[in-house]
Amino acid sequence: CAFPRTPKAQRARLQGGVVVGPAWIWECQRLQRRLPCGPYLLDGSASSDSEGEEPEDAPPPPRPSPKVKKGAEPTQR
Repeated sequence: CAFPRTPKAQRARLQGGVVVGPAWIWECQRLQRRLPCGPYLLDGSASSDSEGEEPEDAPPPPRPSPKVKKGAEPTQR
């Protein structure tokens, strides 16, 4: 989240998630690995030793598959 006190951040906290700033996403992408959330937690988030946090050496989550438009015909070669 860009801001800690938004409805979206509140919902994440209520569901047991941690709320990190955009720097966490950029650093994980740059280093091609999942970093600990602790240094990137936004105000009011769970502590860095939260149960919801994955281990430091966990692989990055898979990228979403491309969306296919409804009614589009698959291309053939």
